[in-house]
Amino acid sequence: MPVEEFVISAGGGFLFGTAAGFAIKKVMKIAAVVVGLFVAALAYLSYKGLIDVKWVAMENVTRSALMNASGQVVHALNNTATQFAAHSSVISASGLPIAAAVGFVPGLLTGIKKG
Repeated sequence: MPVEEFVISAGGGFLFGTAAGFAIKKVMKIAAVVVGLFVAALAYLSYKGLIDVKWVAMENVTRSALMNASGQVVHALNNTATQFAAHSSVISASGLPIAAAVGFVPGLLTGIKKG
């Protein structure tokens, strides 16, 4: 692969990575605010005696959901790594995905940091 194509592909990957990281961080901030407002509203309604919140049960359900989500992320990463290991010749032959990944990962980290 010529150097010019590699640089253009890596630069495009960096731009897409930056945009993706920025969007991911903004969505996570909005989700955190929404969840925080929901919990604050539940606490207020519970304080006023309008509802009875079982906080221990809510904590258990939240812990279970987070454990399931983290398990799925680990499974997806392991599956992706296995696919890359099994088909490495196809990826290295084209050269384009590697060049884009070289730019995408730093771009993603930059977008998350700046977002």
